[in-house]
Amino acid sequence: MKNLRAKYTANFKRDYVAGAAVVIFFLIVLSEIFLAFSVPVYMKQENAMALAVRRLQLIQTFDKTRQAAVTTKVKNETAKAEIAVLAWNLNRMAEYLRQYSKYLSSDEIAVLQQQLNEMDAVVSQLRRGVPFSKENVINYTPYLERVMKQSGVIK
Repeated sequence: MKNLRAKYTANFKRDYVAGAAVVIFFLIVLSEIFLAFSVPVYMKQENAMALAVRRLQLIQTFDKTRQAAVTTKVKNETAKAEIAVLAWNLNRMAEYLRQYSKYLSSDEIAVLQQQLNEMDAVVSQLRRGVPFSKENVINYTPYLERVMKQSGVIK
């Protein structure tokens, strides 16, 4: 019976394959838990870096547009007035950006970027000597003469 028992009984030795499978299973579970917490943190950092890049692009565009507005010299009086208004507006925007640029959201940066692009187009047009608006000269002489005739000042 002893021979029979030795012949048909499993001789339990250390099973390295099963132990390795258990270790690998726990490593996979731990790495998934790590990823579950690290991916949102990474995405938040990525969004913060993208926002910082957009903020820097806004300031770069602003500086370029402001410099162009300040250095633009035109001969047309209407264009001079328009460039003065644009420079005044950019100076006000500079004060705002100096104080609040670090608090701007992505949507606010997009709106300001669009406004700066429009202002840059206006500055480019003014640099070519073409005023953005047209000056209308009103000839009020016929109306003034009629009023003066009615009031009896002239005959």
